[in-house]
Amino acid sequence: MRIGVAYYPEHWPEERWAEDARLMREMGVEAVRVGEFAWSRLEPRRGQYDLDWLERAIEVLGSEGLSVILCTPTAAPPPWLFHRHPTMAPEDREGKKWYPGSRREVCLNNRPYRRYVLRVVRELARNLGSHPHLLAWQIDNELGCHESGRCYCGDCEQAFREWLKRRYGTIERLNKMWCGPFWSQEYSDWHYIPAPRRTPAGLHPSLALDYERFTAATIRDFCAEQRELIENYGGATRPVTTNTLGLGTEQVNQFVLGALLDVVAYDNYPADGEDLGFVAMQLDLARAAGGGPFWVMEQQAGATLIRRKRSQPRPGQLRLWSVQAAARGADMICYFRWRTCPAGQEMHWYGILDADGSSGRRTEELRSTMALLKEKAHLWEGRPPRAEVGLLLDYDAVWALGADSMGAELDPLAQFRAFFAALLCRGVAVDILPPESDLSGYSLLIAPMPVIGRVKDARAWTEFATEGSVILVTAPVGYRDQHNAWLMTPPPGPHKELLGVTVPEHDALGRGRMNILTLGGQSFEVGGFCSVIELCGAESLASYEREYYAGSPAITRCRHGQGEAWFLGAVGEEALYQHVVDRLLEAAGVPTSPWASESVEVIPLSGGPDEQSPESFVLNHSAQPAELELADGERVRDLLTEQTHEGSLTLPGYGVMLLQRR
Repeated sequence: MRIGVAYYPEHWPEERWAEDARLMREMGVEAVRVGEFAWSRLEPRRGQYDLDWLERAIEVLGSEGLSVILCTPTAAPPPWLFHRHPTMAPEDREGKKWYPGSRREVCLNNRPYRRYVLRVVRELARNLGSHPHLLAWQIDNELGCHESGRCYCGDCEQAFREWLKRRYGTIERLNKMWCGPFWSQEYSDWHYIPAPRRTPAGLHPSLALDYERFTAATIRDFCAEQRELIENYGGATRPVTTNTLGLGTEQVNQFVLGALLDVVAYDNYPADGEDLGFVAMQLDLARAAGGGPFWVMEQQAGATLIRRKRSQPRPGQLRLWSVQAAARGADMICYFRWRTCPAGQEMHWYGILDADGSSGRRTEELRSTMALLKEKAHLWEGRPPRAEVGLLLDYDAVWALGADSMGAELDPLAQFRAFFAALLCRGVAVDILPPESDLSGYSLLIAPMPVIGRVKDARAWTEFATEGSVILVTAPVGYRDQHNAWLMTPPPGPHKELLGVTVPEHDALGRGRMNILTLGGQSFEVGGFCSVIELCGAESLASYEREYYAGSPAITRCRHGQGEAWFLGAVGEEALYQHVVDRLLEAAGVPTSPWASESVEVIPLSGGPDEQSPESFVLNHSAQPAELELADGERVRDLLTEQTHEGSLTLPGYGVMLLQRR
């Protein structure tokens, strides 16, 4: 476990650097992230580079035994560059431009901007890429945040056309795949294809989906271009990463971007701790995107009192959030920031030290947290959460429904989060999976709203069920092809054999109208989307009670050998998803924890080297103590405090435990 901080030497007098470095070392810091917003200091005028100050700062840090994560400064271009090239500013869907004076106010496809990016990154790599104190590189900063990933300017429009040309080869093939004759949207030249700006009657679904793919590809290629420069001029000996925001930037395909990086990094701000499920899900996504341990490049170190009202972290919460990240797979945690900024838009985004350099309650809590992580990390390193459940995240399906939601209020990410939260509240660990993942080792797979029907998915999921596992697929499923056009087979398309149903039509109830389905003696409201289901091999588990399809199936199950394929044909309330999850876990034989709840997080760990290894983390996200009952004769030991408990144990407010059964 490495401990790091973000540091901005350009914000402070040079005579202060040595003091900061000494304090960092005494606190247990090992890595320092620098340079991410320093372009105006690194290139104060066009073509006039000044890296000497940064090299001096690195030397000062290195003299205290600290390694450096060097960032490319491309997220915040200097004012002179905007003055020289005002076309760098991005445009939103309505043609409104952003203006300089912030960060991320640049179009990634703007050619002048990309030229200057190459120059400054080349200069950094050439001069500092082989520095002995350099630990790693970070490319840019939080790509896609502030909705900056999507731009609809002329540069993006032209880059989109070039991307489409590479994807489809000929304009004739594009017209065929998109059904160009509809509304005379048949293109005779690539140059006529527009970006998906505001139109009177909505966007063509095929164009809109491909623009989302293009946006994600732009972000990936922007990183790849910088990585290539770093390797060519600085050598390929240091790992390269970029700090992401997970599903906080849904236009970034985390799996595609993660495949480019040596290690995935995520910025973790639990804020008020109000949404335990979202924070845990984001950490699990970081682990999934990199296929293993990840870094937290920004871990909350204080209040973030900007742009909206938030609370100060309560005593114990900074420790709790840090342990949560480590438990879910982080093997480096860098706190943001070492010292609160003295001015600017983030001057009330608090760091480990206050702006005047003074320390306080937060400082001491983080000091003890860092010591705990470094002392105890060997107990859980290499032991990710023990996940028997896979939860599918298909960006193409999310984008496809965002482009055209079938006349219904469909939010696949909201349903994805609801299923994750239901599993979390039962102490069930989850692996978030992209399409085409290896499903071996999982007992249960949940696929929310796979509207794009792929034959290869159908084959893999059917094999998964046939081998004795359980899968849940939710509506809408198998309506569209990869171009966001109708499949020429009725829903659920290629999944008919798996699910044992057909869906001749669906109903989207509006204006406050709801339907009712009953499952296991409990009734639930549905209505945002109701599949009208006909059985062809499946059995009905729940039926609709209203509308013209009253009595027809709403939830079905199709058996495949020892396995089962469930189909949830309606979009409903979270209570429905909770109930379905209980039934699925029972069917799949996945154990739950009686301690887990909306405030108590239980993270089972994968197998250790021997029976003395810890079995699970238990974290209390409430300010109130949690009383946890043990089975008769059961004894557990908290490896963080070396205390043994039997009968019951009390987990303090914001408390954490790493338990081993005795």
